[in-house]
Amino acid sequence: MHSTAGRPLGHHCADHPIPHPGDSDVIPPGGSVTVRRVPAADRSPVLLWDIDGTLLRTPGLGVRAFARALESVTGHPIARTTYDFGGKTDPVIARDLLAAVGVEGDRADALVPRLLAEVERTYDEFADDLRRTIVRLPGVPELLDRCHAAGAVQSVVTGNIRFVAHRKLQAGDVHHRLLLDHGGYGSDHHERAELVRLALARLAAHRGVDAIDPERVWVIGDTPRDAACARDNGVRCLLVATGTYDETALQGLGAEHVLADLADVESVVRLLTA
Repeated sequence: MHSTAGRPLGHHCADHPIPHPGDSDVIPPGGSVTVRRVPAADRSPVLLWDIDGTLLRTPGLGVRAFARALESVTGHPIARTTYDFGGKTDPVIARDLLAAVGVEGDRADALVPRLLAEVERTYDEFADDLRRTIVRLPGVPELLDRCHAAGAVQSVVTGNIRFVAHRKLQAGDVHHRLLLDHGGYGSDHHERAELVRLALARLAAHRGVDAIDPERVWVIGDTPRDAACARDNGVRCLLVATGTYDETALQGLGAEHVLADLADVESVVRLLTA
């Protein structure tokens, strides 16, 4: 891991350039020059958190919501098959579940937005169940607080559609330190790698900088798809075995680090904010 000196987020370089002979900006006698302020790259740590299996667990609720929505929209019960939701965006999950009941092509294109809207409505119905069953994973609340205190900029990259992501984070009471208006959500794009790009662009605009240094960016997740989206964007990745994949399955995917969980808060803060 590289150690780099940080510059406060949003600060710009205001140094006056020194003119040299032949430069077009040489100040004529009695004249003046306008000094351009060049926005700096963002050098603060930027942490993009996955939600399900990384920050929180919502036992069985996502499957129930999609099953209810699928039957409401198509009249078909969810196909009885083993299905891996881990790391997929909600639009991809919706399309896969439709295909499993024989809905594909143009009809699937038309039904995916309806299905996701029904998932959103179903989470409203499940609000009490969500609050009662949601599990905050070890170390998470303190870790978010400590990373914030260390100057990290924190948001989310999640396959959840925005409404559902916010519902989960609020139910788990872990939303306070996250810049949720500047994350990447499944409702933004079906490709997870694109969500990282969107989140970084939104955070750069929010902080008033031209770019965020990818060396300072971490994607923190629990699936091979989290590692892939980090790799596709040239940013770092921390994987935790608190979802459906164990440590062995997460090794060798290109992540900088793989941990059993986030319980050792002090060590994880040092890792992510150094």
